[in-house]
Amino acid sequence: MSTEAKSAGGLLLALTLLNILNFADRYLLIAFSTAIVPDLGLSNLQFGLLTGLVFTGVYTVIGLFAGSLADRVNRARLIAAGLALWSALTAATGLARNFAQMAAARMLIGVGEASLTPAALSLLAERVAPARRALVSGVYYMGYPLGIGGSFIFAGVVGPSLGWRGGFLLLGAVGVAAALLVWALMRDPRAAASGPRAAGSFGDSFRAMGHELRHNRGFVLTLAACTVLVFALGGGILDLLWWVKERGYAAVEAQKISGLIFLVGGSLGALLGGVGGDAMERRGAGGRLRFLGWLFLLGAPLLTLYRLIPGHSAAFYSLALFASMTALMLFGPALSAVQEQVPPQHRASAVALFLLCGALIGAGGGNATAGALVDHFIAAGEAEPYTLALLWMQGIGALSIPLFFLAARAQQKALTVR
Repeated sequence: MSTEAKSAGGLLLALTLLNILNFADRYLLIAFSTAIVPDLGLSNLQFGLLTGLVFTGVYTVIGLFAGSLADRVNRARLIAAGLALWSALTAATGLARNFAQMAAARMLIGVGEASLTPAALSLLAERVAPARRALVSGVYYMGYPLGIGGSFIFAGVVGPSLGWRGGFLLLGAVGVAAALLVWALMRDPRAAASGPRAAGSFGDSFRAMGHELRHNRGFVLTLAACTVLVFALGGGILDLLWWVKERGYAAVEAQKISGLIFLVGGSLGALLGGVGGDAMERRGAGGRLRFLGWLFLLGAPLLTLYRLIPGHSAAFYSLALFASMTALMLFGPALSAVQEQVPPQHRASAVALFLLCGALIGAGGGNATAGALVDHFIAAGEAEPYTLALLWMQGIGALSIPLFFLAARAQQKALTVR
């Protein structure tokens, strides 16, 4: 292995570890929810706001500015600064005494975490061969299931001895130490070279993204397809309740089994999505998007069957694993396609826009719609309201399939014109 390849591999490992820490910090509030809610006297609405809009609204909007910065400044230093901020606020979360203090900490955590992914994926896109970008993005996004699973494991290990407050303080201290290491050791090759870099102000970056939205059909279709799919995946917030209320599982049993399936399946999916997307791309431009179209087209019958069969069977667990895998297969191919459809100097801004559409519009809208559908079917007296709501969400997700194929065609056409 060449020195350059080893260096790129080391960068990928470091950034993936930071992404694991990113999601662990983000989901630690949920992992400690049974202790935090009664301790602070939070209502269900307040806890829902803390885990949703309070964080997501700030994270996605600030992400646009962070993406613009990542296109213009030293990305390693930006990552270190963001990591230090969100880790310090994670520690501060352990000192919160009421909803307002907790909300302020969550908003500032969103500011810090917004700096990571646009800068990280922009760095990786420059350090790896184009033919491997989906795989690299998929490996990076293994931080999602590993971080979420890790937050629950961390809470289970340190909670009995340190309590939820001590857990937040400890994880925050780990993050601050990691930020110091990133500042000292991570380098941005663009800082010492004349690589592509966006010039100007935030306004210039936003105008560049506006130009892409007006004139780059493939980019718009890719964002639309991913937003629709993430909207449908928002139904996942119902999964644990569905296991318990309609598939006959005890709450603790469902937490353990579904959590393990998501950790294993999500990690495999992130990896396989990258491998499959890159393999399809080698067969022609737009291949990563065609891969996603075929994946969800051919997988739709199995995902539907998963919602219809009884629990406590090998088939049920196999399909649950498949559902977790397909959900995470999206990110490697999609993020690679988004970056390839814009000029290199605007890659981080494109990633930030992807996160805004996916998290704020997709996940935020999808979560709310899934909950509203359950309430509707309960009021209508349906025997299995959660199953029906999840099937409706999957039906909405099917709209992403033609969008992926159209986006692939538009990307291929744009490259042919160039």
